[in-house]
Amino acid sequence: MSSSSDVPPGFRRLTEATGFAAANGPWYERIENGRVIRGFRPGPQHANVLGIVHGGMLAAFLDSAMGTAVMHALQRRSVTVRLSLDYLAPGFVGDWLEAEGEVVGHDEQVAQVRGRLYGPRHDVLTGQGAFALLSRLRPLHPRS
Repeated sequence: MSSSSDVPPGFRRLTEATGFAAANGPWYERIENGRVIRGFRPGPQHANVLGIVHGGMLAAFLDSAMGTAVMHALQRRSVTVRLSLDYLAPGFVGDWLEAEGEVVGHDEQVAQVRGRLYGPRHDVLTGQGAFALLSRLRPLHPRS
């Protein structure tokens, strides 16, 4: 798939990724001006029958970036309880895609997040979501 030479400068590979992210990566991350930006280069395994990146893959990648924004901004882990998406243009296999989220409001239980996924030529997907804030005491990984 992609080598480290085709990853834009400043991105680090998410070697701690597990589950879905590990199976669908590699995914990368960069912190720039206080924002966390996620990146990945989709391969043929991410394509739908039309040869473009599957909408479900794009949605999952943006959802992850939005959840990361919650963790970075509020120092709280979260789970998605609502996600509303607008597909603007296709994402293409082989393009470097980036996604980021911005916490636009929160209380002690829920964060409201706006997200954007874009490629080299255009915005691909935008979204808004509500993320339930987990207890600070909740373990990072579920018990076996």
